[in-house]
Amino acid sequence: MAKFQLQENETLIGSGMVAYHEPVGRFQSRPWRGYIYITNQRAVFGMSMTGMHMMELPLSEIEGFQVSKGLFFTAVVICGCDGKDFKFTGFPVKKLQGWLEQVGVKKLDR
Repeated sequence: MAKFQLQENETLIGSGMVAYHEPVGRFQSRPWRGYIYITNQRAVFGMSMTGMHMMELPLSEIEGFQVSKGLFFTAVVICGCDGKDFKFTGFPVKKLQGWLEQVGVKKLDR
């Protein structure tokens, strides 16, 4: 597994284990367990098993984030400027909202 590497002049704001829900078809998704990292320059999700990055967005390419509450869980969706969304669930998603706001990513009301 590859270890997350900070880039030059990059500061880690927060990280935690989450599940990324990769869309598979119109109404289904496949969960992948891994770690999300929010820095002062980018947001990265890496799979636990391989360390492969399934999401790596510079903050300038993030339009904002949305929060949805289900019956048993809260989900945070990071919305890319290109229209691609990344949905995360897990214990640290409440903290994830604060990390995103801390680096200037705005909460969207779509």
